[in-house]
Amino acid sequence: MNAPEPTRPRLLASAPWIVVLAGVLVMTVLFVLTTGYLSADRRSSGAPEPVWPFVPGTTTSPLVSAAGPVSPSASPLGGDRSPGPDARPSRAATSPSRLTPARTTAPATRPTSASPPAVPAPRAELTGRYRVLADYRDSFVGEVLVRNVSGTAGVWTVELRFPDEIDDLRSYWVEGADRPTLQRSDGRYIFKGTALAGGASAPLRFHFERRGYRETPTSCAVNGRACELR
Repeated sequence: MNAPEPTRPRLLASAPWIVVLAGVLVMTVLFVLTTGYLSADRRSSGAPEPVWPFVPGTTTSPLVSAAGPVSPSASPLGGDRSPGPDARPSRAATSPSRLTPARTTAPATRPTSASPPAVPAPRAELTGRYRVLADYRDSFVGEVLVRNVSGTAGVWTVELRFPDEIDDLRSYWVEGADRPTLQRSDGRYIFKGTALAGGASAPLRFHFERRGYRETPTSCAVNGRACELR
């Protein structure tokens, strides 16, 4: 007894699925062939295997460089590398460099000729001579002739001291010159005149009162040098 033939409606209902299965089978065969061809081509040419952007479950970074992992010591911006905790500075970096001071040579100085020592000017040499010019009953006129026997001008000072009988000076002057200054100190009469040129003379004259007959001073000096008494 023969099997019953399917009815036309069942064939029409199964036709779409048959087409879908056939298409899936064809795509699978094409995918397998294509993959095998590409793999054989890469092996023969020596090209590297493609690297996927990331493998799920192994990294959180969305992209990994195909050239390999990046070294942790490399700076991403090309800056200076910071030394690690175990890095030790080199001896050349820590030891300070010794600076040798530049030697400067002093400019050669020319020896200067020593100037001769200053020769002090010669001192004027002054002398004096005492004498009585006029004699009165209660007074007299005396003179000290001051002479400059050197060639250098110099001022002069005459000091006179008289006994107690001669105690009052009436007047004093210098013939042909300015009047000298007078200072009395401890019984002394000190006359100071102006500069006297070398070889010149100045007659200092004075009029004294007296009580008695004495006319000669007890001391007479010109610039500390004793006078000649007449």
